[in-house]
Amino acid sequence: MKACIILGNTREKSITEATVKLFSDELAARGAEIKTFALREKTIQSCVGCDKCHAIMDSFGCVIKDDMLEIAEEILSSDLVVFSSPIYTWFATPPLKALMDRLYAFTKFTDTIDMFNLLKKPHFALITTSGDVCASNCDLLDEAIKRFAKFVKRPYLGYFAAQDEGYENCARQEVADGTRVFAEKCMASIKAWFLITILMNSLVHKNI
Repeated sequence: MKACIILGNTREKSITEATVKLFSDELAARGAEIKTFALREKTIQSCVGCDKCHAIMDSFGCVIKDDMLEIAEEILSSDLVVFSSPIYTWFATPPLKALMDRLYAFTKFTDTIDMFNLLKKPHFALITTSGDVCASNCDLLDEAIKRFAKFVKRPYLGYFAAQDEGYENCARQEVADGTRVFAEKCMASIKAWFLITILMNSLVHKNI
């Protein structure tokens, strides 16, 4: 399994990033190939709404030539894409929000071609941290990613949220246990999806 992890935290010494590392270590221990992008180290410009990307049918097609192009290629080829962010005013950090807006370039359509999407492989998930009760703080970001996954007709595997109790406590037992369970859930869901896909394809070929 190939996973793409996108770090939206703006600080290097980040509780969110430490939480994501616990999760990615669990994936790696189970044999996953992982590529991580720290957006604070990348240049991701805001979408300018030109719509030129939608008419370029065979690639991401964004006219803005920045680090988003590399990340887009990785997203296309990954089985799991994990967005991560601390909660800033009930939503994602500005770098992650800019990336999320740019994902619309995967959607293709013209006046004569019906809408379709290039994203055929990834499952999506979210890891977030918050200074207050996570269930009521990350609900908007959770809903946004859920809606995006529904729009591109790909599975959303849910989220893991950890409450901020200080950097020195970011690897506390409940967080370590939670990231382990979430990693297991993600890998099991993707494995089940693969098996169902193989079964469906075999049934189609049998009936031809």
